[in-house]
Amino acid sequence: MTSEKLKIPNRKALNKKYQAQLQHYEQILAILQETIKHELDKIVPHSAVKARVKTFDNYYNKILRLLSKLKNREEAFFIYDVLGLRIVCPFLEDLKTAEALVKQKFHVVEVQHKGNQYSFKEFGYQSIHFLIKTPPAILSRFQIKESLFCEIQLRTILQDAWSEVEHELVYKTDFSPFDEPLKRKLAALNATLTLSDTLFQEIRNFQNHLQSELKKRRETFLCDIATDNTGNTVCLSPDNTSTDRGHSKTKDPASSFKANQKNIDDLLMEALNAHNGRQFEKAISIYSSILNLNIQEHIKSIIYIHRGMAFFAVPLYDRAMEDFTKAIELNRENYKAFYYRGLTCQILNDYHRALTNFNQCLELNPCLFDPLYNRAQVRLNLGDYENALHDCEQALNLQPESSQAQNLQKLIKSCL
Repeated sequence: MTSEKLKIPNRKALNKKYQAQLQHYEQILAILQETIKHELDKIVPHSAVKARVKTFDNYYNKILRLLSKLKNREEAFFIYDVLGLRIVCPFLEDLKTAEALVKQKFHVVEVQHKGNQYSFKEFGYQSIHFLIKTPPAILSRFQIKESLFCEIQLRTILQDAWSEVEHELVYKTDFSPFDEPLKRKLAALNATLTLSDTLFQEIRNFQNHLQSELKKRRETFLCDIATDNTGNTVCLSPDNTSTDRGHSKTKDPASSFKANQKNIDDLLMEALNAHNGRQFEKAISIYSSILNLNIQEHIKSIIYIHRGMAFFAVPLYDRAMEDFTKAIELNRENYKAFYYRGLTCQILNDYHRALTNFNQCLELNPCLFDPLYNRAQVRLNLGDYENALHDCEQALNLQPESSQAQNLQKLIKSCL
């Protein structure tokens, strides 16, 4: 078809028609944005949903570009991305969650994974584009009968940052044959951002695994203690009845592990895996190898707590007490070390020292269930029933469903 047969649309007339619908477009887009944001906040924290209605200038210019390319000129007037949303997520794995949400909530017409075709020498950046139909229930509120589409883009924070810069440096600029050095710089920057996204995801995966193992370790520790019928905490370790508590009858468990040049992250994860698998001697040996490294004092304080908990489970209470004390010496703000040292004193029926440690723990952090619950037990044993009841009620304020605290409350009240 020749250019003589091309009928260029009247800009003024088209703009008048566009402006008549613009307010509805903005209202519809705001509803879509709020709908997605409401659902996304439940599953992808710290995400963002950006919205934009295409300006008339961009709308008109796109029609002109399509008129010059399409054989069927009527198709040029069907602009599917007048409404646009962009979901921005912190991590790569969040994109899969957001993608599943879009597919679940909307009628998806088309999905494009843009950027997959680029080689490492090129600077196009990846993103996922959806074309959805606006739900009829929303359109009916504005008496719109024809289909209205919305483009939804999914990107990470880094992908979004790149797209903004790329738009200024690439799409608004015509490259000349002399721009090869600039293209290479853009390709290098793109590769760096892509690698950064991957590394952020790997770091997040490690942190999630670490937190999971730390939670298991704490649960393992708490499984070794329970409340007897007098309301006191006792140890359930199979060796608890030994008269030689606190002294190892075998080789020193802190002496056999070899670090073999592993970094602290790998060593800690290996120690936690052993700890959670109740391989306490192995865990103690690995914790000891970490303590021999040149690490910051606040980190060393945390490792001493881990090793102390493993010693507690063996049980080697004197070694556990030493480690909790070292953790406190290295970091006087480490309230957990005071709690675990107090718990060890409680197991050994040294109630006055236990009370002192629980007091110090709760001075640093007064809103903790376990120290309040254990201090209530200690005060019960010391005959301080009123304060014991107060601690128990404070603990129940934090965890109202705790059957242990409920039973302890009944026991204390029976003593008043």
